[in-house]
Amino acid sequence: ESEMDLPFSSGAPALFLAPMQDITDAGFMNIVSGYGAPDVCVTEYVRIHACYEFNESVLGAILNSPAGVRVCVQFIGCDCGLMRKAAIELKARWPHIDMLDLNFGCPVHKICRKNVGGGVLRDPDLMERIVACMRETWDGCLSVKMRTGFDDDSNFEELFGRVVKHSPDFVTIHGRTVKQLYRGSVNYGAIARAVRMAPGVPIVANGDIFGASTAAEVYSKTGCAGIMVGRHAVRNPWIFRQMRELFSGGVPFRPKLSDVRGYVDLLQKKIASEGNRFSHMDSRMKKFLNFVALGVDEEGRFLYELRRARGMDELLKVCDLHMLENGNSDKYFASEPYANLCARPNHEGLAQP
Repeated sequence: ESEMDLPFSSGAPALFLAPMQDITDAGFMNIVSGYGAPDVCVTEYVRIHACYEFNESVLGAILNSPAGVRVCVQFIGCDCGLMRKAAIELKARWPHIDMLDLNFGCPVHKICRKNVGGGVLRDPDLMERIVACMRETWDGCLSVKMRTGFDDDSNFEELFGRVVKHSPDFVTIHGRTVKQLYRGSVNYGAIARAVRMAPGVPIVANGDIFGASTAAEVYSKTGCAGIMVGRHAVRNPWIFRQMRELFSGGVPFRPKLSDVRGYVDLLQKKIASEGNRFSHMDSRMKKFLNFVALGVDEEGRFLYELRRARGMDELLKVCDLHMLENGNSDKYFASEPYANLCARPNHEGLAQP
């Protein structure tokens, strides 16, 4: 496939699974794809610095990707020479990889402090140099993921203009500033402006796409060509299937809590297979369940109890209680998160670049 055979067409947006550190590995991509695959999965980022290496998790995602799903590798860095070298090495070692994404969006403080990820947005000249250099180096599909600005979005048009000048194949915009992290409302107006500014470049909208109906709303409001979902695909792995069903005029599937319990089993198997990559299996599991809990019960009892559970056995018992017992198995899982619940009290628990 050439880079222009991307899944952008009129009538329905292309669907993307967002890159999330310690989440979007091959195991998770395969689980989500089993419930209804996105068109493209973006890997966790490869940090390009003087002693970079393609880490196991990213390589696994590329080499064991779900059938029929395109996988896009993501680079984060600020040294054009090193990024060029890494791109050439990537292509030489894995010639079938044809998609590369540049991360100018990660808001995590320790990343921005090193002037990479979202930190690059403070230096428009550097950002433009990186895009120009990578466009020259990479002949496959090159994309950029960015936010609307660093402190505020007053120079969003300038930043976006500098990116599209170098003909990326598409641009993903998370409609928040770096400073906002994941708080506050998403500026879909900025995404709509980008669509109007660069009619030849497909724009992928990202940020607070809670479910299929939100996706439809954002699609019609912005005119975007694609929708990218991160945290809400962790909460609801049926989200891509539901979007496809809605966009094709059907009725989106509604999972029951017993279906959600099946998803928990798959997550548990995945975590068990990771060996000792993460020290505590139960706290690793909680990273996922904190999101799942937002659609289980409106009072947040499941969320409360899972956070207090110790060890995997106790955690799975809490899942059984809230998803299978006392008639819960036939209750519907909420298609959008309950408004009064919060997965991450500090908004930092899961870096979704």
